[in-house]
Amino acid sequence: MKFPIVNGTYDQAARESFKVNPASAFSWVMAASYCYYHLYESILEDTTFDRMMKFLLDNYDNLEHTNKSLITKDMLAVGSLYNLSVNDYPLRVKISADELLRNLLTWKATNGENQK
Repeated sequence: MKFPIVNGTYDQAARESFKVNPASAFSWVMAASYCYYHLYESILEDTTFDRMMKFLLDNYDNLEHTNKSLITKDMLAVGSLYNLSVNDYPLRVKISADELLRNLLTWKATNGENQK
């Protein structure tokens, strides 16, 4: 599935996914974290990422997700998944993150980095 890029980020797509399925915040923060810490690119604005981390912390016990066990409340409390090594991320997260980033970089090349 190709998510829309608005103003050079996936923020709107992440928010729309979240409205349909709040647990999708796990997927978005994992993909964003993988891109940021291991591919050195951002796919979400910091404020969007931070809000999702706060939401996950506040609602952790009530949400279910395939990758939930990889994200602890302590990670959510500090607002970062920096301690996950590249090998900690499931293959599906890596593939999804790679695709999101590839599409975003293509968008930026076409629309210009400063076309926000």
